Amino acid sequence: MENLDSVIASLGIQSESLISIIKISVSVCLSVFSGYLAYIITKKLAARIILKIVKHTKFIWDDLLFDQKLFNRLGLLIFPIVSKQVLTNLEWQYTGTITKLLDLWILFAFVAVISAALSGVNRAYMSFPGLKGKPIKVFIQMIEIFFYFAAVIIAIGLFTEKEVSTLLAGLTAFAAVLMLIFKDSILGLVAGIQLSANNMLHIGDWITMPSSGADGDVIEINLTTVKVQNFDKTITTIPTYKLVSESFTNWRGMEESNGRRIKRSINIDVGSIHYLSEEEISTLIDSSLLNKYMQHKLKELEEFNASRKNRLDVRKLTNIGTFREYLESWIAANPNINRDMTHMVRQLQPTPTGLPIEIYCFSARQRWIDYENVQSDIFDHVYATLDLFNLKAFQFSGNAVTG
Repeated sequence: MENLDSVIASLGIQSESLISIIKISVSVCLSVFSGYLAYIITKKLAARIILKIVKHTKFIWDDLLFDQKLFNRLGLLIFPIVSKQVLTNLEWQYTGTITKLLDLWILFAFVAVISAALSGVNRAYMSFPGLKGKPIKVFIQMIEIFFYFAAVIIAIGLFTEKEVSTLLAGLTAFAAVLMLIFKDSILGLVAGIQLSANNMLHIGDWITMPSSGADGDVIEINLTTVKVQNFDKTITTIPTYKLVSESFTNWRGMEESNGRRIKRSINIDVGSIHYLSEEEISTLIDSSLLNKYMQHKLKELEEFNASRKNRLDVRKLTNIGTFREYLESWIAANPNINRDMTHMVRQLQPTPTGLPIEIYCFSARQRWIDYENVQSDIFDHVYATLDLFNLKAFQFSGNAVTG
């Protein structure tokens, strides 16, 4: 400012008002220029140097932690800090107001830098494969809310010239209103902690929640919502707290296991169930899957029937029982079925639409397309072999259809 006084004196300007206008104009212009210069240096030069160093490291997390967005916001923080320093000694009636506005700028720019840094921390955290399924975005968003809330309180105190503690004491009267405003955030935080602590939900999990129309993979978990990409590529957004207060199905256990359950039945027309004839026995006993069973069963029945003369007391092989045994052997020999997990073919309670024969097993292939192919192949074979046992599938028209 002394140099400026010398320049003004050399120009021979005597008017006090004109001198004041010149000083104010020069100071404001210098303040804006200095701040803008600091902004450009931070945004362009410093960012270029640091990002270049970061990109040449062998780590990935630092590339995600330091990005251009962080330096853009850092530049917006440096701008008002430098400008304020230039205006410190300016004698002007509006200096105090401008300084307060710059303080406000600094305050919210600082929070914006914190927010960008936290986003970088989240990206760096998610880059580690072992941590990808355990998001911390809920906690990061809560920290951001805390900083923004604190910034608002400090800003109010800055302009009202009241202590922050006094403002906080006054806010207790509005606690109910605040609870209402931040209801979803508070519930979301609590739910997020429960989901994380109990290992209930990870990004990438396949979940189904009929009440919300969700059936797909979790792609994002944040403070207030969970985003699910359904298999038809639509996005369902579920309030985080609903995943704790309501029930949903997480298929992660199935995906982490070695099998995916197949549980489907075929309805047999009861009118086609009968004892096997000698001709049918001679045909079926040649099957490698039935030979051992039928030889053992025929011998057992022969011994049992030796002392029975009444026709009602005699036991015989049935086509439905032999068919069930055949399916059990065929399922056990199928390479696409996990034999270490439960597998069986069972007879269910008869219904007006026939006698259900249920296949219960676990596909060794869990991917959806592969799983559906395995399941379809099984029932293609089941329907095709019905005729070999002289069995018929039942359908609602009332007409029996052969395999």
